[in-house]
Amino acid sequence: MAKNPFSLKTGGGILKKVAGVVIVLAALALVINHPHDAAGMVTSATDKGGGIIDSVAKFFRDLSNG
Repeated sequence: MAKNPFSLKTGGGILKKVAGVVIVLAALALVINHPHDAAGMVTSATDKGGGIIDSVAKFFRDLSNG
């Protein structure tokens, strides 16, 4: 059997795990306590993300037309 050429480090330190749990709990608390605001944040982030993708696509279209 061949050796794996990719050395993927799985797991992580306790600090990474604690930070991940804290972030998930904070997001969950935000959704539970302020669902309307949380939905607005997600909508805003997706709108901006879509705008970024559109801008990059327009940039490459303009490069090919120029």
